[in-house]
Order: sequence, then structure tokens, then C-alpha cells
Amino acid sequence: MKRRSLFRSLVVGFSGLMIFASCSKSDDATTPPEETSEFPKNETWVVYAATSGWSGGIYTLKENKAREVNLANLPFFQLSSVLGGRTLGKTLYKVNSASNAQGILKMNLDASNKVVEDKFLPSLSTKYISNYLVASATEGYYWDDVRGGLKLQTFNPTTMERTGEIDFSSLSEGYPDESAGQLIIAKRDDKLYVDLLLGTLETGNWQVTPNKKEVAIAVYDLTKKEIVGVTKFEGTTHLGVFIDHVLWGLDEVTQDLYFVAVGDMKVQDANYSSRILRIKKGQTTFDQDFSIDIKDFQFKAEFNRLFVYNSKIYTTIPSRATSYYGGGEHGVKYRDDIWFWTEIDATTKVARRLNMPADSFYGTQNPFYHNGEIYFLSNNTKEKFFGVNQYNPETGVVKETFRLVESGRLNGFNIIVD
Repeated sequence: MKRRSLFRSLVVGFSGLMIFASCSKSDDATTPPEETSEFPKNETWVVYAATSGWSGGIYTLKENKAREVNLANLPFFQLSSVLGGRTLGKTLYKVNSASNAQGILKMNLDASNKVVEDKFLPSLSTKYISNYLVASATEGYYWDDVRGGLKLQTFNPTTMERTGEIDFSSLSEGYPDESAGQLIIAKRDDKLYVDLLLGTLETGNWQVTPNKKEVAIAVYDLTKKEIVGVTKFEGTTHLGVFIDHVLWGLDEVTQDLYFVAVGDMKVQDANYSSRILRIKKGQTTFDQDFSIDIKDFQFKAEFNRLFVYNSKIYTTIPSRATSYYGGGEHGVKYRDDIWFWTEIDATTKVARRLNMPADSFYGTQNPFYHNGEIYFLSNNTKEKFFGVNQYNPETGVVKETFRLVESGRLNGFNIIVD
């Protein structure tokens, strides 16, 4: 695999700036793809591959897993929008139906291990806005503006039936565009954490302009069935970004919750830049002493991926200043091969680039942890790499999991265990 140039080291003081350490062969070992056909036989790879624009299919590989994967002639489940989905056990969920009707789609694996549609929970809205969370086989939440922007809907992920709603209307301040849970729906223990956005959607902007230069999370106690508070953080705006682009993460080791505030992606105001924020274990308010600012790495830009494991934050940072609104329609230049997977220590705030191909941001899936390894997706047109790398956070070893060969772009990847 062709290696990118080393990342520039930034040495800064303890006053709040971060250290961005360059990677080297000694601190980020890489091994070539293994010449073996031995893969765990109880694991099924679920591959979301785009073949034309955003459309494509979901493929499954079990006995035929390989380091180089050609999807030609394999059965698949056709989708109009093939951005990756989420899993719960052996069940798959994604935003919208196979034909792109608005709502939440549930899929299963049939007896032959192929993806098949199970049930669909339609949204009343015709807009691309059905954010959701599957917390368990019987507990789910989703946002539907037609039912009320400040009302969070509940549903059963097994039957895919709506079961009720949670009302946040008491938090209204009378602005034209108000929502709770439109972009962030997180759960930790017996509490829900949802983004609270109060403002106005202005012409020519797909982000709501907030009434105050801050972000806010409303916290709901599921046991007491009441709102227990709203926590705010100044100096940034806009928690989350898209409904099928998850920008919150729970550190399964520390139980700290992390969130991305992307800021105003059109204005890109340096005074309110993109930040990664935290609510610590046992707390329901933002840690006011913690934030990671994109300006300490690159600007103009924003954080657009998030995964956290054992106080290490994994995200992508571009190699140059970039704007979603600049250089072409619908973020065309934003989707160049410029996004580099990076590990940031949440305690020391030291960051280093991982030795993986740069990504083009056509796939928005976050990394995930499985059997001691963290898996990262990359699509790189220049290097012709469309695949997955796995990283061992204990040893620092990066290994290529697989790559697609003449099979389009990789937009999602899951591992399902029998």
C-alpha cells in the first residue's frame, strides 16, 4: 500500500493546546495483508457497497471471506441509499426503506445468510430527517418532525411499531425551528441525552441557526419519566450533522459520553469552531474543563467522525483547510482524499495519525471495536483503496482487513457473530 507523507508534529504548551505527534514505523507498525484464508468461521461480514452515486447493495460474506473481495456475481440486497447501517445482534437497521422512503428499516439474515427485509417503520415526514436509536430488542427512539420537533418518538425494534413519545415541549422558547433529538439520541444507564436546538432555518443553509452561540443537551430520566435538566457548552455550535451520521459515542471502558459539535459549516467562524465535548461517567452536565478544538489541528474544517475507546478518541482530520460549501456542489471537494484517521488521547490531548490510507468521506461510518481490534473504513481514489483496516490499540499494529476489488465504493461494514 502506498504510504502517505508523515504528519507534521505540533509542539504546544500545557495551557490547553494539543500535541500532534507524527507517526513512524516504530510507533505505528503496519503489516501487509495476510496470505491466508483462515477467518473466524462464526463471523459474517456485512458489506455496504455503492456502485452508482449513493445507490448499491448490502452483501454478506462468511465462507467466502478474503483479503481481496470481488462482489461480482454475489447476491445482495438492493438499496437506493447505501450509507451503512447499525446492528443489534444479528439484526440490521438503517435509515429509510430500500426505495428511500423515509423511516427506519429492519433487516435480518435468512437461512442462506443473505440480507432480507423484515419490517419498516415509516416516518410521517417526507424529509430526510428520521434520526433513531436502537437501545435493545424492545427499546427504540426516533425523531419525526411531523409528530412534533420537541417530541421524541418511542418504538419497539422487534415489531417496528411506534409505542409512544417523550415530550420536551416545556423547553420551547418560541423559535421557528425547535427540536429535541433531531441529530443526537444517546443512552447511558437509565438516561437519554438528546440535542436541544432552538433557532431559525435560514434560506440557503441546511443547518438551523441557533438563537445562542452554544450547544445544549436535554437529559431525560427514563426511570422517573421526567426531564432532569439541560446542560450547555459555550464556544461552539451545532451538535451532530446528519441523521445517519452518528456523532456521539460512549466509551465502553470509562463510560464517559462524547459528542461532536461541528459548528456552523457554512460560516466556519473561528470563535465557534468544531469541538469534541464530554459528559463524564455519573454526570449529567458537560465537563466544562474538557474540549478538543479542531483549530489545534486544522482550520477551516470540522470533526466529522467519532469513536472512543479507553479514553482514546478516533476521528478524521483533513490535511488541508476545507469547506463543505466550497469547491463544488454538495461537498465535492470536501470529499477529496484528505481525511486522515487520527487517535487523540483524551487525557493528555496528544494526537497521532494512524498509518492508514486517507479517506474521501464518501462513507460516514464510525470505527467500531471487535475482539480487541478497532476497525476503520477508508475510500481512497488515488491509491485505489476501498476497504477496511484494523488497529490493535494495545500494540499499535495496523493490519489490512480486506479491500474491495472492482466492486465500487465501501460505504459500510459490520461483523455479525453467530
